[in-house]
Amino acid sequence: MVIKNSISVKKTEKLPELCVPARNLNILKYAVAYGANAVYIGGGKYNLRTFGDNFTIGELQQGVEFAHSHNVKIYLTLNAIISENEIEDLRDYIGRIKELEFDAFIISDPAAMHLLKQIIPEARIHISTQTSTSNSIAVDYWTSQGASRINLAREVTYSDLCNIIAHKNPATTEIEVFVHGALCISYSGRCMLSKYMSGRDANKGQCSHSCRWQYFLMEEKRQNMFFPIDQDKRGTYIYNSRDLCLLPKLDLLIAAGVDSLKIEGRMKTESYVSLTTWIYRKALQYIEEGKFTGQKISYLMKELDKATHRNFTQGFMFLGNNSTGELTENDNVGYIRNYRFAGVYEGYGKKYNGPVMRVKNQFKVGETLDVLQPNENPKKFMIKRILLASTEEEIEVANPNDLVIIYDIGEVNQYSIFRIKA
Repeated sequence: MVIKNSISVKKTEKLPELCVPARNLNILKYAVAYGANAVYIGGGKYNLRTFGDNFTIGELQQGVEFAHSHNVKIYLTLNAIISENEIEDLRDYIGRIKELEFDAFIISDPAAMHLLKQIIPEARIHISTQTSTSNSIAVDYWTSQGASRINLAREVTYSDLCNIIAHKNPATTEIEVFVHGALCISYSGRCMLSKYMSGRDANKGQCSHSCRWQYFLMEEKRQNMFFPIDQDKRGTYIYNSRDLCLLPKLDLLIAAGVDSLKIEGRMKTESYVSLTTWIYRKALQYIEEGKFTGQKISYLMKELDKATHRNFTQGFMFLGNNSTGELTENDNVGYIRNYRFAGVYEGYGKKYNGPVMRVKNQFKVGETLDVLQPNENPKKFMIKRILLASTEEEIEVANPNDLVIIYDIGEVNQYSIFRIKA
């Protein structure tokens, strides 16, 4: 049984916080520009995306200042599992960042909470989905330990979510749920497969995404004779999860009383973060205005398809016990790339009345440029002429890392994202 949107959303003065990822300082600025209420980031250590760009301590300071200057909150992730031999180093790291005015720290290991409370007594603590918090007693436990927000396990159903929120203390405890992004084939991220397959520990921020590799059977005595598990020339993606997308159910989450809606993606590009933030901000606006209709949802889902993603699922929250095929039947699940990320804004070429763009992926004269800007609907422009910014030489094809001017499309926002239909 699939739960339908049957709950009416009351007009509310306060919508849930929209919490958005950023892997570096540049993307943090895009997240803020496109409507994030809060941004979560990682330093160089003890977060679950240590292979990302992450922030130096100096960049953490810049990020805090930029976010706060735009009335946006900023959270630091310290949500790795802590080994015994890392305790003193973690203590030292917290000591080095204690003067930075983060609005909260995201943790999963009680050791991180303990050290934070020792070194930064006033620190607000958010509990990561990594702890697999799945019931109201667990929520009460973390609150009793000093946590102010709990990000629930992705395995929580909508019915359980409503009950958890009904039982928690609204004055002391906030509930956060992931609404968009990658799903783990394990209990909310506590995965050992990556370490077993590649030696990279997902619980230390080194996930190699082994669950998305392609697998075959091999008969023991016939080495290198591979057989697909199903009759499919591409093989079978045994653990091949879809991407979570709760956009069509956002009104139900608000009706339940969720305090924060979180987007996954601290390894993603400016294009992905900007678009998903824009989409969910637009959805919240429609809900606030009483315009969150099937037509509006369809429009937003079509726009969401412009970001590279895997086939979507509503995950466990809105699937009944007998409707999990969407999560297990994954033969045709793969990346969907309807648009390619063409480039980012670098300035304005007044002489040619067009933006200066840093090219990310190849495009050429005659193609249609799709431009996303903060607080505006996407616009389309036919590319008539492309010029190299350094020499003003006219070219037919723009290649990655070129700095080019797009002729005669006018001024656009400095946080514009340029895309080309694939």
